[in-house]
Amino acid sequence: MSEVKKMDIPIPLINYVNLIRNKKSPYYEIVKYLLQDMKMHYKRAGQVPEVIYTINPRQLQKEIEDKIKSEKLTTINICRTILALLYGSNLRHEEDFYVTTSSRGRRNYHIRITQQTLMSLSRFI
Repeated sequence: MSEVKKMDIPIPLINYVNLIRNKKSPYYEIVKYLLQDMKMHYKRAGQVPEVIYTINPRQLQKEIEDKIKSEKLTTINICRTILALLYGSNLRHEEDFYVTTSSRGRRNYHIRITQQTLMSLSRFI
């Protein structure tokens, strides 16, 4: 497994990468949930070589609040965990994933799911 160069990751996200790798709650559980959901969506698509998977952090928070009990489960921490997963997996911004912002400043994360990106994401944890 290739090690992620810390210089490639924005400074605030390095802490989140370490929290995920050390399996700290709730960060690790968020990543596990996302990976399982991505794999399920990719399998449902069948023979399609690429699926765009969109993550809305607020909706994700509502979905996993019952499963993961933690005061650290905030929208901001979810956003940073998602970015740490993407950068820590060596996915390329604008090629493998991109971020859109609504007029009110809310962000959505879009990931191009292929067999290769799924393997990169799975190797991260």
